[in-house]
Amino acid sequence: MVEGVDGISDALEGLALALGESGAVPAGELVRALERAADRLRRRGEPMVAPSDLVTQAEASRTIGVSRQAVNQWVRKGTLRTYATGDRLGHGGSRVSLSEVAVVANRRSPVRFSLTRRGELLDFLDLVADPSAKALARDLREVFEGGQGECGYTQESRVLGEFVIAAMETGDRQREFTADGVRLLADLRPKFEVDPATSFGQLARSLDVLVTSSSGVTGFDSPVTVILGLLAVATVGARYSGADTDLGRDVARSAEEVWGEDWPARLYDAAYHGGELKPPPLVRYTASLTYLDNNRFLRQAQSAGVTISYARGPGAVLPQRFYGAPLHDDVLRGRSPGPEVWAFTEEAAAAIGRPSRNPSAVSPFRVFNYEYGLMDTSIHGIRRYCFSAADARAEFRATLGLLTSTQRRAYIEMAIGTLAKTVGLPHVELVAVDGQEDFDWWKDHIIRSSEREVLIGLRDDEARKVSHALLVQTDMLSTVVEAADSDSSLRDRLRIYVKNLEFDVIEARYQDDLRRGTARLLKAGGVSLTPDESRALAEAEIDSYLT
Repeated sequence: MVEGVDGISDALEGLALALGESGAVPAGELVRALERAADRLRRRGEPMVAPSDLVTQAEASRTIGVSRQAVNQWVRKGTLRTYATGDRLGHGGSRVSLSEVAVVANRRSPVRFSLTRRGELLDFLDLVADPSAKALARDLREVFEGGQGECGYTQESRVLGEFVIAAMETGDRQREFTADGVRLLADLRPKFEVDPATSFGQLARSLDVLVTSSSGVTGFDSPVTVILGLLAVATVGARYSGADTDLGRDVARSAEEVWGEDWPARLYDAAYHGGELKPPPLVRYTASLTYLDNNRFLRQAQSAGVTISYARGPGAVLPQRFYGAPLHDDVLRGRSPGPEVWAFTEEAAAAIGRPSRNPSAVSPFRVFNYEYGLMDTSIHGIRRYCFSAADARAEFRATLGLLTSTQRRAYIEMAIGTLAKTVGLPHVELVAVDGQEDFDWWKDHIIRSSEREVLIGLRDDEARKVSHALLVQTDMLSTVVEAADSDSSLRDRLRIYVKNLEFDVIEARYQDDLRRGTARLLKAGGVSLTPDESRALAEAEIDSYLT
């Protein structure tokens, strides 16, 4: 029998190699097909199980941030399903899924851009006085007043198609874009143009919030990124010295005149609701925009209750990637962050320089990614944050090697405190991928993923000169397949590979990594830890990087 099994195994292996070497089946497609077959065989004998995030109704109400009466009503009306756990008889033995509670909770939230909120945004745009920013504000106003017609997006599916075609390769040939793809990406003309010679253009460029086409036109690809650009100049932009930064303080004053001290949150409201009006299928994101946009992304994505993100350099563990270089410099010098989470000192601004001069990994906008995104308790749903422990450990040790003994102690304490703060939040699910080889090529591209959109990080040097990341609406993926209608073989290959960008596939791989032990669950979503428990967990993880 053993010989028979070996014979069958050898025959199957030989068949797979013959198919790949003969070119009968593209090698990349064959690899993915075998991966899916292996996954199905692994899971074939597993019984059907209830969701993994089951809790009591009381725990769900506390975690998601809604009243217990609301959860009870949703159950009674049949809006929310319950699951019998078998541990207790009757009502006490039933549980609800946290992600399903989050879905229902988000459906209660207003989705439309109310007339009041829209009027406030228009008032703010009217108050922006600088001529260079006023032209942009006027273009944005036309969008929200409904005066601008639908923009054409004829090239976007071709750009994403070139990404997928390049990704079909395997091994050393694996890359992000064909040469045609890089050219198509660079040729896209920004929908909102900005003159780089003006004060706003100079400040926005130095903050790394503008994309540039191959024709030399700079600007923004969508209304959302325009709003994020205005937020950028009014916050981090206003912290620097120079003639152009007066504009940032002017924008901040205009926002505060309309909304008061809560103006950053209200601008984030406008970005979210503006994104719901006419979401473009594909948008180029700079590094700064990537970090600024996490709030809008989560608010949109949590209508499905769960999001997944992957990071090689996690801010939850590495302080410089949480705070960004200027704030990190301040904290190491003994200055604690103030109520304005982005506010660093003039000394740090002068020493570190503007974002365009620094690596994206330590952008001063990174703090927005966490304080206004991952850790925002007003956004319902579970956030699955996965990181490469091998990369985090290597960067942690390398950073310590550059610090004085006093700074090292401060850095380690900062790392423990940040990680404890992260795991102390019930809605955060933190997962470490320990093996370097287990943080695969596709994971490295998925900065954030949900059922509605995915943010794809670019690593290729040529592509990254154009864009740090691509935000893709998932309903656009079908058009990528349609773009190959003239080539049936290519269409079949595309159909397989666009699946890699779909949330259900990313979710299945995430769950499979946990089952197989290639990913380590540090803290499950929906679990509440005491401050002492959070601190102990954080200390244990950071200590493992030191030994």
